[in-house]
Amino acid sequence: MSLYSYKVFLEVVDSGSFVKASEKLNLSPSAVSHAVKSLENEFGFSLLSRNRAGASVTSSGERVLPYIRSLIKIQNNLEQEVNIINNYDVGAVRIGLFSSVASNWFIKILHDFKENNPGVDVIFQQGDYADIMAWLKSGDVDMAFTTDELAKDTNFLPLREDPLICVTSEEYVPSDGKQMAPSDLKGSSLIINKECEQYDARRYLKENGIHADAYYETVTHQTLFAMVREGMGICLIPELVANVAREGVRKYPIKGRPSRIIGLTYSDPETISPAAKLLTEAIKKYVDEL
Repeated sequence: MSLYSYKVFLEVVDSGSFVKASEKLNLSPSAVSHAVKSLENEFGFSLLSRNRAGASVTSSGERVLPYIRSLIKIQNNLEQEVNIINNYDVGAVRIGLFSSVASNWFIKILHDFKENNPGVDVIFQQGDYADIMAWLKSGDVDMAFTTDELAKDTNFLPLREDPLICVTSEEYVPSDGKQMAPSDLKGSSLIINKECEQYDARRYLKENGIHADAYYETVTHQTLFAMVREGMGICLIPELVANVAREGVRKYPIKGRPSRIIGLTYSDPETISPAAKLLTEAIKKYVDEL
């Protein structure tokens, strides 16, 4: 069985079209069709259904698809390891991340990483918690920034604690003037960022039996902090997120110091690629020096 045919088959699956696959692979459509047909003859069953819209995977194709992806991934990892042994740091790694990590850490990490590893391509996707877990499960990313709560029952490499803090308008003052207690939050209007921090805030509220009189969900950090500045409510948010709020608000620690742990999770911990290992070491070094 030819790895070449596997690669062609995967490209047709991912692009949904023989024509698009041929353009991506710089092959003729007939060559792509021949490679897939040869693979189907070897297996003894159809892998793809051809139609006017393009191509779709058959039920039999779906069953073998994960194994073919694993074989190609192992081959890519092998090639990367050989290149690294020969002092050619080449390869590619796909990573998922949420906005607070992207804006506060990752751009700096990526800049330094590319300077030291110019031959390694880093493709990153930014999304919310649900997006990231879906990408890990599907294999769309090799690794991702996650949190301890999000990565339950998965492989998880903890990196840094990120405390939950309270952001208020400049006029708001907690009862002791220094930190927010659960009693300060009861009856307050809470503004929670929908992108990811809703999980961290809701966990704390649930643990302390706090029910807000009013509850808003916002999409962007900019909207959230604008609402807080106008006195429409207060927000519980990780400190890393609150770094972007610089004017017109106050930031208070929360009694009991609730926090999230930011770390890394891998789509397939058994076959972490050399490029992913290199990026992991760069991330660990950066966070350790913060």
